[in-house]
Amino acid sequence: MSGTDLLLVVAVSAAIAAGVGFVAWLLLRRFAWAPIVVHLVTVVVAAVASVVGGVLVATQAMYLSDHDAQIALAIAVTSGVVAILTASILGTEIARAARVLRSAAEDLGRGIPVESRPLPIGEFRAVLDELAASDARIRAAREEVERQEQARRELVTRVAHDLRVPLAGIRAQAEALQDGLAPDPDRYLARIASQVDRLDALVADLFAVSQIDAGTLHLRTERLSLADVASDAVSELRGLADGAGVRLDLVVAPGTSPTVEGDALQLGRAVANLLANALQHTPAGGRVAVTVDGEGDDVRLAVADSGPGFAAADLAHAFEAGWRGSSARSPHRLDVTGGAGLGLAIVRGIARAHGGDATASNAPEGGAVLAVTLPRVD
Repeated sequence: MSGTDLLLVVAVSAAIAAGVGFVAWLLLRRFAWAPIVVHLVTVVVAAVASVVGGVLVATQAMYLSDHDAQIALAIAVTSGVVAILTASILGTEIARAARVLRSAAEDLGRGIPVESRPLPIGEFRAVLDELAASDARIRAAREEVERQEQARRELVTRVAHDLRVPLAGIRAQAEALQDGLAPDPDRYLARIASQVDRLDALVADLFAVSQIDAGTLHLRTERLSLADVASDAVSELRGLADGAGVRLDLVVAPGTSPTVEGDALQLGRAVANLLANALQHTPAGGRVAVTVDGEGDDVRLAVADSGPGFAAADLAHAFEAGWRGSSARSPHRLDVTGGAGLGLAIVRGIARAHGGDATASNAPEGGAVLAVTLPRVD
């Protein structure tokens, strides 16, 4: 066969293959909804038809005898039939795997657990594994949302109670003053002022939590010493600690540079909340220790008390708004924060707004340790 004849055979065979491929493409577009087996068989039939067409052209160009041409055609057709049968079998396996994926997707939408299982195709197996992992993540997120919703309902109930109690006291004492039944008006007025202060503190906490949740907590930052902030908070609450018979100490680690970039008012509020929480759970004769030291590139302020500590299951929830721990730590010997469960949530929000974080743990010798870690400024 000359070079010209060879080029002609190649060109005609390519044209036949292109024509068959175009027809197959049109069929696949027209019947896109068909099962995957039909698509796979269509592709194989197109390939076989292209080969058979090429064989016919080659036999004519090579002037083969009818006998040889029939043998070549028989070989091509037989191979094509076997290829189509093989494609059908493989397509059935692929379709079965696709049905498993479809069933898993439907289960995911219905909330039915999705389990990973072996599939004959690696890509399908990876998709099924991802569906199973997505199901696990969705379930975890749903459980978290349900837990947060329960905490929100409990918080609303607790806040409503904390608002109702002082309001009832204010109303009763105001009526007594109005009716002239108060034996000591000045004492009644002092009680009303105290209840108003308590309401004001609760409203301020609610506002702070809302700002933290919305990411709108405004900070007036400056370079300051976290040790000085802690010293001011300790001084403010020392009288309360002394009255409760609790020893309150401040320890600044030698050589520590506790300088941070922060809002003195907000950081002072965070430290005061930590101290209030510790005093509420420390028995008379106990000790609350405030420690400021360096931790790598951070400054760490820790408040340790000699109270009952946290239950292991409660540690992860200590800084959640409205959280109330187990009976081991819940009773409050002192009413410092009103009991709404917002103080520690505010602590974590303030710490994170400063680029740090808050943690809770139990000391080996007993008692809880609440700590705030902030980036150090040299």
